[in-house]
Amino acid sequence: MASVHKRPASKFWFAAWRGSDRRLHLRSTKQTNRSKAFAVAVEWERIDKQLANGEMVESQVRQVVNDILTRVGEPPLPIPMTNVWLREWIQEKESSKSEGTAERYKGVIEGFITHLGKRAEKPLTVVMPRDIQNFLTQRHKEGKLSATTINLEGKILGVAFNRARRQGLIPTNPAEAVDLPEKRSVERGVFTPAEIRMLLDAAKGSDWETGILLGYCTGARLSDCTKMEWENVDLANSTLKFFEAKNQKQIVLPLHPDLAAHLEKLASTDEPQKHITPHMAELGPGGRRGLSEGFKRIVRKAGLDLQTVQGTGVRKISKRTFHALRHSFTSALANAGVSPELRMKLTGHKSAEIHRGYTHLEMDTLKGAIKKLPGLT
Repeated sequence: MASVHKRPASKFWFAAWRGSDRRLHLRSTKQTNRSKAFAVAVEWERIDKQLANGEMVESQVRQVVNDILTRVGEPPLPIPMTNVWLREWIQEKESSKSEGTAERYKGVIEGFITHLGKRAEKPLTVVMPRDIQNFLTQRHKEGKLSATTINLEGKILGVAFNRARRQGLIPTNPAEAVDLPEKRSVERGVFTPAEIRMLLDAAKGSDWETGILLGYCTGARLSDCTKMEWENVDLANSTLKFFEAKNQKQIVLPLHPDLAAHLEKLASTDEPQKHITPHMAELGPGGRRGLSEGFKRIVRKAGLDLQTVQGTGVRKISKRTFHALRHSFTSALANAGVSPELRMKLTGHKSAEIHRGYTHLEMDTLKGAIKKLPGLT
């Protein structure tokens, strides 16, 4: 049972209680009134036990602390300003997300802060669902973004405010009451094995030859392929191990024979380098000299169609970008009869729904499946 005690050298009452670790805890309540000090001691003991039993989350702890402060006549813990808290949230994301994802998050957050104007300098609790709804509606009226992009921006704001809700800074997530536009995504294209060989011929002798082989034979994203290091490669055991930049998930893959032979050739002829594609590792994805445009030049050089179509916004979209190699990897495995479970493990997809969007079955495979349907005559 919690108790309070006086110490000769202090004007405050000290709380004493035996914690879940069976140790005696002694802490100043910063209270000169014995009754208020005892109330604080009782609550501290309760929090200690509930935390030890996993019965309390961060938001509940904050609420209990505010209850204690109110009970002893002190103001509750302050709620951070909206712009300050959102920017701190972005800084956390910059350390856990890929550069491209972090930049996208930052753009949405800064846009929303600008939209709020002076209200962004007020506590988080002033943000209402209508603020987020108006922001997304305004973005839609500008006519530059697709419904899919606006939908994503709404979800990013939802993730941010859900973090604030879990911390007990706001009672509810205002983004949960917002109507997001229906997504109408453009289906990505794929490359056939014959077209992959054409791409490799067009990129012969350059970093792009290695990058394309990595993309097609591993299904890795562009940022992962270009930042791949030799220490990720185990030629003796013919495996590749790396952490995805997007979500820091570790991927371990066996090397495809074609990729293994190519890497062995590079390892025996090139001077030691940190990155497998050193020139590409120095480039960013955007800009005229960036990686995305560089891949498009290889596609055109190979005489292949980028399959450029009108997006759901004002921009035109190429269906066969470097990311199409990831779709090609997944689809080729599916057409070869590899199970969805194994394909998801190889690509690192977390859900079957996401994985289905990467699987493009060839007509011969679909015809073969139909033929397995029992006849009726």
